[in-house]
Amino acid sequence: MSTSPFPPVRRVVTGHNAAGKSTNLVDAVQPAQLRPGEISPFYDLHYTGESPPRIDSEIAHGRWVDEIQAHPHPELCSPLGSTFRCCELAPGEATPAHRTVTLDYGIVFQGTMTLELEDGERLTLHAGDTVVQRGTMHTWRNETTEWAKMYFVMLGANPIEINGKKLEEELHWHKADT
Repeated sequence: MSTSPFPPVRRVVTGHNAAGKSTNLVDAVQPAQLRPGEISPFYDLHYTGESPPRIDSEIAHGRWVDEIQAHPHPELCSPLGSTFRCCELAPGEATPAHRTVTLDYGIVFQGTMTLELEDGERLTLHAGDTVVQRGTMHTWRNETTEWAKMYFVMLGANPIEINGKKLEEELHWHKADT
């Protein structure tokens, strides 16, 4: 098994000082996270627990509150706010099948990714391609011999209801067949 060839993800967060002037709050490499038994890392870059989000904690509380560290969250995405995440996928790897109750904006940064939908449709996306996911069950696959990298912004949404049944967050931890 190989490790990701991509450099670590640097995260810069700006805010305001006590005089109301813009300032840098953090400039650091964000630690990669791994799910048990996997080699493909992901990076949680920002999280908000509400919408519209508070963007003045450094003023209101006298210090900046990094919600990623201050409020560990068990869900895949913020149900009421937003999540900003970077995901890398090794050659031949696939994510577990999953659905989030979110509106997701995804950008393929490098490589090629295959989006497989619940009805079996497969869409191949290349560097620069974008996807808007609206609460759909899906799997991401890297069917190439090169690593791939994507960025996602996920916004909490109302669940979809079909025939009286709400489509809630779902995650099948059993890795999808690759």
